[in-house]
Amino acid sequence: MQDKYEIHYVKNGLKKVVVTNCNGMNWLEAWKAALLIDGTCAGATVGLRCIDDAMLRAGESGISKVRWNKASHIASWSERARLSENKLLVKQID
Repeated sequence: MQDKYEIHYVKNGLKKVVVTNCNGMNWLEAWKAALLIDGTCAGATVGLRCIDDAMLRAGESGISKVRWNKASHIASWSERARLSENKLLVKQID
């Protein structure tokens, strides 16, 4: 089962956050995800087997300070739809 993870990173001084679905997350995958999100070719990240290599490649692209966490507070579309079932929004007009 895939879980949702937030990838936080800094690109040229600007903070960025993206949510991704995957079976698991670790530091190397977070750095690779930041590279991919930023537009690096997928083929360029396949060979990255060491976090030091990923950090070096990210630094060349202006990416720094990558972190990740499980995004447990984000509801999926189906979860939101289920929660909103049988709820009618009514606005009272006086």
